[in-house]
Amino acid sequence: MLFGILSCKEALQRLDDYLDRELTPEETRRVQRHLKLCRACATKFATEARFLEEMRGKLERLEVPSHLKNRLSALLAQEQNGE
Repeated sequence: MLFGILSCKEALQRLDDYLDRELTPEETRRVQRHLKLCRACATKFATEARFLEEMRGKLERLEVPSHLKNRLSALLAQEQNGE
């Protein structure tokens, strides 16, 4: 269904991408429309959104050892250079 209201299954399949802001504007509107109409999915969304917010907050406070940062930087550089 391209422009209709999403089913619960369709909305929940898009929930992670919605939370990560990876949906197209039309898909975002469709998920938002569903969440306004469906209390069960809105509750699931709120729970997942809180979880992600808490995890991001915890990750921002983590101290990464310098040797690990250096190793990750080297691996990313290799990947970008096609090695």
